[in-house]
Amino acid sequence: MDNISLGATLADLREQMGLTQDDIAKKIYVRKTVVDDIEKDQLPYAPLVFVKSYISSYAEIVGLSAEHYQPYINELSKQAKLKKDKTQTQMFIRKKQGNAIFVFILILIILCTLSVTLYYVNKDNESHFIEISHYVSPSSFGHINS
Repeated sequence: MDNISLGATLADLREQMGLTQDDIAKKIYVRKTVVDDIEKDQLPYAPLVFVKSYISSYAEIVGLSAEHYQPYINELSKQAKLKKDKTQTQMFIRKKQGNAIFVFILILIILCTLSVTLYYVNKDNESHFIEISHYVSPSSFGHINS
């Protein structure tokens, strides 16, 4: 029995009792696709606590003892924890990347604001500059001073 998957075991016991997937689905109040997923050893798209409940209810209906399905549920819990940890790590990395982009944009805005401010401040002070062209005669460039 160790070589047979939990889903196959549940399906065999269900068939021995003369029940269909629809019968089991009605008894545990789920869609037939959930029962089918369990029998195929696929996780139904539901929170883990519900999946555990579906499996234990299904096992109880077909007379499978907890010692046979509990290791499977324990393994599901371990896998779910690993998946959750991986997801949290990925979210943390994305958050850090998002923060870096935010900081870059903020620095860019500050630099642009500073540039515009300096432009307008220097625009008003433009009259304080001295033009050298007024003091240099164009005719003096061609002559050599002796």
